[in-house]
Amino acid sequence: MLASLIEAGRALSALDYQKILLRRLALRGRVTALFETIDLLLIPVHPFPPVTLAMIQTLGEQPDLIAKLQRYTCPFDMTGHPTITLPGGASADGLPIAFQLVAADLDEATLVRAGAAFQRATPWHRRHPSLVSRRQH
Repeated sequence: MLASLIEAGRALSALDYQKILLRRLALRGRVTALFETIDLLLIPVHPFPPVTLAMIQTLGEQPDLIAKLQRYTCPFDMTGHPTITLPGGASADGLPIAFQLVAADLDEATLVRAGAAFQRATPWHRRHPSLVSRRQH
C-alpha cells in the first residue's frame, strides 16, 4: 500500500503538485476564516461505529474504507489546525466512540481546557471495553 502511494506521488507533474499546494492553502484559508466566528469545532472522528480487527486486517484491500476513515481527520492534517480526540460514547457492542475538537491555528490551550472540562463532566474516558468484547471483534 505504501509503495502505491509513493508511486502515485512520483507520477505527479510539478504543475499538478503546485495545484495541490494551492488547493491546500485555499482550504487552510477557509478553515482559518471559520475560526473568526467560533472557538471550537466538534466533529466525529469517523462516520461509523469503531472498526473491528477484521476490518483493520483488510484495509489494504478496501481503499474506500481508508478514505472513510480519514474523511473527518485528514482535512485538519492538511490545514495544520490543532485537534484533540476524546471518547464520547460507546457503540452497541460497547466499543468506544470518539469525537474530535478542532481549534484555531496555534490555539492548543483552548483544546486542552475544553477536553479537560469535558472529562470532568463525563465518565467516558474511564470506561473500557471488556476483554471478551475485544476478542469477538
